[in-house]
Amino acid sequence: MVLLCTSLPSYALTIEQAWNAAKSYDPNYQKAQINEKIGEANIRSSRSELLPGLSLGASSNWYEHEQNSNGYNVTLNQVLWDNSKWSQLNAAEASAVESQLRNLQAHNELAERLITAYLELAKAQGDLRLAEQKWKEGTKMLNVIEQNFKAGKAMSTEYEDTRANQLDIEATRLARRSDLEQKKAALAALISHFPQQVDEISTNNLIQPRMAVETEAEWLAMAKNNSPELLAAKQKLKSVEFKQDQAQSGYYPTVNGRVIYSDSDKARHDDLNASITVNLPLDLNGATRASVDLAKLDVMQAKQDVRLVEINIRELIQSRFNQIDLDWQRVEMAQKQIRSREKALESKQTVYQAGLADADDVITAHNNLFDSRNLLQSLLYQYWLHRVALFKSVGQLNDDTVKHISQALQS
Repeated sequence: MVLLCTSLPSYALTIEQAWNAAKSYDPNYQKAQINEKIGEANIRSSRSELLPGLSLGASSNWYEHEQNSNGYNVTLNQVLWDNSKWSQLNAAEASAVESQLRNLQAHNELAERLITAYLELAKAQGDLRLAEQKWKEGTKMLNVIEQNFKAGKAMSTEYEDTRANQLDIEATRLARRSDLEQKKAALAALISHFPQQVDEISTNNLIQPRMAVETEAEWLAMAKNNSPELLAAKQKLKSVEFKQDQAQSGYYPTVNGRVIYSDSDKARHDDLNASITVNLPLDLNGATRASVDLAKLDVMQAKQDVRLVEINIRELIQSRFNQIDLDWQRVEMAQKQIRSREKALESKQTVYQAGLADADDVITAHNNLFDSRNLLQSLLYQYWLHRVALFKSVGQLNDDTVKHISQALQS
């Protein structure tokens, strides 16, 4: 922790470095790992209820008018049959598996939060860079128009419009700086230190990455078999069903055995006795029936939880799977728009220098070009965030996925 807080990297923080830091720092992920260990401890505790219990006892008695006595005993207790304890063990084992799946779910959710925060910071960083570039180019354009105005080659309205536009650019630049600091703080909350710079998605030589599987049905099948959220919900259902069996065990008899060996200095010989106890419960006050009814309601709720997770995953996969292709088509269209806007700006600048166009035409073309560049950047990050959501729905946000995403990033 101290190393993370005091050693700030002077270079761009990679997404893999951020991911490793988040796994070591995030409290929710740490709690999930602890809960997994608690589940294992609960199994040992429940199993011990079915194992023999051995106790040793000793006594020393003092009498005023008789001889003092000393004795000891050894007692062995064994549950011969208790259905509730077996159901308790089954429930503990099911809960332990659920804890393991919840740990995987926490891992998956942490990866989504980390990747989202990282990509949002990278986008904010890119937005500021574009705003700085636009401001520099706008400053050059303002200087040219100011010189033309002083030389009588431009009207005052052109000069004032250009100044007003430059103020708008400056306001946007300040807003981008503010957004960047907010996104840095969001990532810092996950990795425990304030990042100075992160890698960004390259907007050059774009090639659409291949998907893990090609059809929506394959994504749904992958989610059914791998989604930790869905598997944990199903495992919780098994756990509460065992707890229902445990509640119903209140109607069943229990059989316990006991063996006692005892001896004392007054006894003529040692003593060994054994006993078997059968208890038949009678639910006169309705406590067992109430427990069974509550357990049945818990089972019904757990079934609905499974349905809810299934519905949410299906909805997310259907929307994201169809959206991803559209996202990439929009990325390709934005690239074409940028090339077209660049040519349009060059034409407007040439015509303006020839005195055949107003400054407003150049300003509009300049603004349109940077709007298209910002749009391309936004669409690229949106595409990757939708991919991340799709990977999360099938439980595939792991170290390999983070490495895969890092290949699309550059300093």
